Amino acid sequence: MTIAGLIEGATILRDYYDNPNGYHVGAEHDQIFLWATQRPLPPEKVARMRELGWFQSYADEDTYDPEDGWSAFV
Repeated sequence: MTIAGLIEGATILRDYYDNPNGYHVGAEHDQIFLWATQRPLPPEKVARMRELGWFQSYADEDTYDPEDGWSAFV
């Protein structure tokens, strides 16, 4: 994960939270976690998130689950 990929991914997700400045992020060791968004991402945004290296912990790489948050290893 690059700084640019981390920032771009967080920026994409920010637009899909009801309160984009609320508490929707966490970290553990070398992994960043962003909570599930309140509104689903469109397919092109999901594809871009994956291109950037973001993933959903509980969904396989071919499936998008709007109820699952996003993670990135740094």
